[in-house]
Amino acid sequence: MKYNLSLFPFKAVAYFSLFVFPFSLLVSCYKDKGNYDYHELETVAIDTTNTQMLSEYALMRFDSLLLEPKIYFEGQLVTDEAQAPLDYLWTIFSATTGMGANVVIDTIGTQRILNTPITRTGGNYYVQLTVTNRNDGIRQFFRIPVSVSEVFDGGWMVFYERADRPGYSDLALIFNPWTKLNVNYNRFYTNLYEITNGEPLKGLPIRCFDIAVSLASGNNYVGLCTDYTLVGVSENGIERALEFNDFFHEPPTTMAPTWYGQHGSGVMSGQNSEVLINDNQIYVNTYTYSATEGRNTRFSVPKIANAIGTLAPWNAELPQTLNYGVVVYDQTYQRFRYAAWNSAHLEEFGAQSPDAAFDVNNTGMQLLMGDWGKGANMRAPFDYLLMTKGQERYLAVANFSTTAPSDANIGVRLYPMSSLCPDIDKATSFSASNVGSFIYYTAGNKLYTFAYDSNQPATVAWEAPSADEQLTCVRIMKYYHSTIYAYGFVPSADNLVHIATWNETTRQGHVYEYRINPASGILSTDTFYDYPIPGKVKDMAWKFSMQ
Repeated sequence: MKYNLSLFPFKAVAYFSLFVFPFSLLVSCYKDKGNYDYHELETVAIDTTNTQMLSEYALMRFDSLLLEPKIYFEGQLVTDEAQAPLDYLWTIFSATTGMGANVVIDTIGTQRILNTPITRTGGNYYVQLTVTNRNDGIRQFFRIPVSVSEVFDGGWMVFYERADRPGYSDLALIFNPWTKLNVNYNRFYTNLYEITNGEPLKGLPIRCFDIAVSLASGNNYVGLCTDYTLVGVSENGIERALEFNDFFHEPPTTMAPTWYGQHGSGVMSGQNSEVLINDNQIYVNTYTYSATEGRNTRFSVPKIANAIGTLAPWNAELPQTLNYGVVVYDQTYQRFRYAAWNSAHLEEFGAQSPDAAFDVNNTGMQLLMGDWGKGANMRAPFDYLLMTKGQERYLAVANFSTTAPSDANIGVRLYPMSSLCPDIDKATSFSASNVGSFIYYTAGNKLYTFAYDSNQPATVAWEAPSADEQLTCVRIMKYYHSTIYAYGFVPSADNLVHIATWNETTRQGHVYEYRINPASGILSTDTFYDYPIPGKVKDMAWKFSMQ
C-alpha cells in the first residue's frame, strides 16, 4: 500500500519525530558487553548421484527398501557413522492429505543406510531421511516417493496363538506357486494382524475363514474368530474393518464365540449363509453373491430351540439344497438339529430307517471334530465326523447335501476306528479328502491316513522331524464355493496338504506343505515347504481370490 505523505498534517509528523528521538537516545546509551565467538556452520550434505538409487520406488507390501545415499560432513564422505557427529532418522508417511488420509508418521530406521521391510498398507507414501548435526542442531532433509501395493489377494492363511503373547491370536500368510496362482515367488508373512492393527487379536484362535460374499476382489472380509471375539479384516490389507457388533442387527449382550462357518456351496444364488455359534446360540446371516457389491447383510436374531443342550463347535457347511438353512449338533442330547431355510426354529429330523447307518435324531455319540468331502464315488459333498461313544471312536458320514429333513437315511456310513486307527483317541485334528476315500488325522508327532472303505489299518503318512514337534492342525487345499472350484481358481485343489506342528519346549511352530496324491493321500516328499510360525496353529484355510 502506498501512502501520500503530503496529505498528513505537519503536526502528526512532528509527533512522530518527537517519539523517535528519545528512543534513539536510549539506543545510543546501551553498551554491548557481549562476548561472541563467531564460526562458520559445519556443512552437511546428502547426495544421491552415482548411488544407483531411483527417483521413486514401487514395492509390494513387506518388500524391503534399500536406500544408501552419500552423506558428506565438512566435505568428507561419511563411511563410518562414528566419524561424524550426525544422527539419522528415516520416516514414512502418507503422500496424500485431506479427509480420510492416514496421517501417521512411522519411524523405520535410525542408521545412515536404510534396509527394512515396508509394512504400511497399499498407498502412496514419502520416505524421508533427516540428518541432524549434534553440534549445532542443524538438520538436512532428503525425501523420496514410494508406492506400496498389497499382495494379499489369495494365498494360505495360518491362524495361531502367539508364543510371545499367550491368550492372543495372530495371522500368517503363505504365498508360493502351490498356494497362489500364476506366481513364481515364495513369500511368507507372520504377525500380520498386529503389524497392521497395532496389537494381536485377543482370545484363543478358533477359525479363520474367507467367505466369498462378493466375487470382486477387495469387497470381502476375512473372518477371524477367537474364543473372545469375532472380527472382520479387509481381504487385501488385513485391516480391522468389522468389530463384533458390526456383524449383527442387534448384537448379543454376551460375546463368547465357539464356532464360525459357512452354510451352502455356492451352487445357487441366495442359498448361502454365514454361521456363528455365540454363547450357545445360533446366528445365521443369509447373503446373495454379487459381482460388484460387498457385505450388506448381518446376523439376525438367534434360532429358537426347545430343549437344546451344549452345541458342538461345528455346522454342516456344504448342503447343496434349500431344504436346510443350518445344521448343528447338540452334544447334550446327542442329536443333529436343523433350521429350514430362513426359519427361526430348530427342528427335529424325520424318523430314521432301521437301515440307516446311525440315527441323526439319536446318535448316542459325542462329536469331536468334522470336515466335508466328496470321497471317491460321491457327486455331492458329505460331512465326515469323528465321533466317540465311551472309549470307541467312529467315523460317521452324513448326507446333508442332497437329502430332505424327512428322508430316512441321512446317516449313510459308520466306520469303527478304534481297532484300525492307531492313536485315534489322541487325535488333535482331522481333514477329509474331497477326491479320494480317505481322511487324515493327527496324533502326537504323526500324521495318519485312513482309507475308510478299504477296511485296512490306518498308516503313518508323515512324521515330524522331531519327537518334540506335536501336530496341531492338518488341512487339505480345498474351498467350499463349488463355482470357484469349477473355474479353477483354487490353486492345487485337492493336491496339497498343510501340516502344523508345535514344540512346547522351544515355543516354536511350523507349517509344512506337501504335494499329495489326491486319491490315496500319499505325500510326495521330494519337494516341500517349511515355514516357521511364531505360535501354536489352530486353523488354516485358503484365502479366496478371483485371480
